[in-house]
Amino acid sequence: MPRILLSSIAVIVFVTSGCGKSPSPPPPKNESVTTIAEPSPSPAPLPTAVPTKPVVQPPANTLAPVASPYRDFAARYLDSDGQGGWRTNEKAATDLEKLGPDERAQLWPLLKDSQVEVRRGAAVYLLSQLEPSNSEHVAAFSSLLDDSDRMVRARALDAARQFSHADQIALLPRLTPMLDPQREDRPENRAATARLCASLKKDAAPSLPGLQAAATNDSDPKVRATALAAIAQISDPQASVAHLAKGLADKDAAVRVVAAARLRQLGPTAAPATKDLAQALADSSPDVAQAAADSLIRIGPPAVQPLAAQLSSKSATVRKLALSSLARLGPAAKPASSQIEKCKQDSDPQVRQLADELLKILAGQ
Repeated sequence: MPRILLSSIAVIVFVTSGCGKSPSPPPPKNESVTTIAEPSPSPAPLPTAVPTKPVVQPPANTLAPVASPYRDFAARYLDSDGQGGWRTNEKAATDLEKLGPDERAQLWPLLKDSQVEVRRGAAVYLLSQLEPSNSEHVAAFSSLLDDSDRMVRARALDAARQFSHADQIALLPRLTPMLDPQREDRPENRAATARLCASLKKDAAPSLPGLQAAATNDSDPKVRATALAAIAQISDPQASVAHLAKGLADKDAAVRVVAAARLRQLGPTAAPATKDLAQALADSSPDVAQAAADSLIRIGPPAVQPLAAQLSSKSATVRKLALSSLARLGPAAKPASSQIEKCKQDSDPQVRQLADELLKILAGQ
């Protein structure tokens, strides 16, 4: 009985990973049965008369029914919960747990079964049996990245995160196409792919073109933000600045925050982005504006003039944030003294006070 319970818990953890509606799924509930989001139907093909980029489907695998006495166990392993999700079938889970090692080994061919229910059940169960040092296990789950079912592809990504560094690098030619929404229509899978590439650091350099396209063009803001963060981890710092600066203009505030925060981490290296960061002080999101200000402070002296330019902003909030940032720069802000002096006549009393205090600091008082 303890063996069954432990395996059930393991299955619950693996099943829920990557199937929620956000890149960071909620923690599993303390239940013996877990639900996973059912993939929504693939979009209908566009009419041939419409000039658009064709949908690139995953490479077609040659699938056929697998002759196995355990095929039915895999097919029954997941039940629909009637609300667009899936949960583990306790009877099938118990039947699978009764199998010995030799019998369990006969489940692996089911990953190539023609029936999607069989492949789903097998993928979810075998994820708990994965041995990353076993080349056959690695090959089996790697092939699932080309599966026609998005849930099966999600489990393949879960498995890939457990692979050795060398096996993950070898997987890049299969991973990079999954950043394209025309190839991978599930946003969570695209974001998971970007995170996996990011974990490889500079070794994932071949994925940069795909990540750059995703950071700019993907329709899902979570994918754009994840791709942007991945670029910062993979590229040379100087090379990533232009892409991060472009992210400051994204239509979604969450993406802009990521761009500003990553520029902050670069410190003085982000100096080419000072103008974009200074303009971001006027962002409609206070979080973005503050992150931009923090980045400018980390950059140091090269940020003085871009900050001084914001002292003439029509927004008192922007003027105050610019003055506060200049104050954090200390004596390095002296070249902006004339612009700061003008703020002593500002219509906003807080701006006048900040300007007066800053001038005293610069005068050494």
